[in-house]
Amino acid sequence: MNETRKRTSADRAAKRGGSAGKATAGKGAAAKTASKYARGTRSYTMSRIRGRDTSIECLVRRYLFSRGLRFRKNDRRYPGHPDVVLPKWRTIVFVNGCFWHMHEGCPKYSIPKSNVEFWTAKLLRNHDRDQRQHAELEASGWHVIVVWECELAKSVRQARLERLYDEIVGDGS
Repeated sequence: MNETRKRTSADRAAKRGGSAGKATAGKGAAAKTASKYARGTRSYTMSRIRGRDTSIECLVRRYLFSRGLRFRKNDRRYPGHPDVVLPKWRTIVFVNGCFWHMHEGCPKYSIPKSNVEFWTAKLLRNHDRDQRQHAELEASGWHVIVVWECELAKSVRQARLERLYDEIVGDGS
């Protein structure tokens, strides 16, 4: 009989060619990892993080499309490859993850406790780049809107999406 069972982390790691357990001693010395992940797993996990078509981007685009707005997505002609470009309204929307784009005051944003120098420098570069790109777009006559990941939590999502629509088309108020 062919039983089906839930895949374990060991099954997934074996499929990728890694190991699922903790690091083992190597060549007589105790080899320890600073990570809770097995060797190779961290790289795999980080490789799954995408720069476009994220779940929050898709959510925003579905909403805008359902309201009748037509747009370009991830248009490489503009600085920052905006997530949504609405030429008719000269509006550009960036859907930012709170961690990656340093959303100040947000609980989802904090510098990791390990490798602090690396993460601080990286996140500051991201933040500075965002500021430069937004300024460049605004100088070119575009209206730039940033939607943060935390603003799309289920409890506040609908209100934020409606406010976004109003910011784009203008509700006269």
